[in-house]
Amino acid sequence: MPRVSVSDAQRDLTALVNQVVSRGVSVDLERDERVVARISPVRVESKLKVGDLGAFLKSLPKLDDDSVEFVKDVRDIRREFPREDSPWD
Repeated sequence: MPRVSVSDAQRDLTALVNQVVSRGVSVDLERDERVVARISPVRVESKLKVGDLGAFLKSLPKLDDDSVEFVKDVRDIRREFPREDSPWD
């Protein structure tokens, strides 16, 4: 786990927080060569459980006529263009 002095963290707290968020790593803060605090990313937990997914999807509002036509138009357009190869396939 990376360590940063409290004074260094204070000088550029925004950059330190951005690093924690973007890299998903915790950073220990040191004072006098002793860890005194830790900055960690927050673990976001969904209240929705996998078993509840079906009921959630059924509870969503139905598409109106314009939305249904839009979805149809998008599908028609996608059929006209070849699928691009994915590097992850």
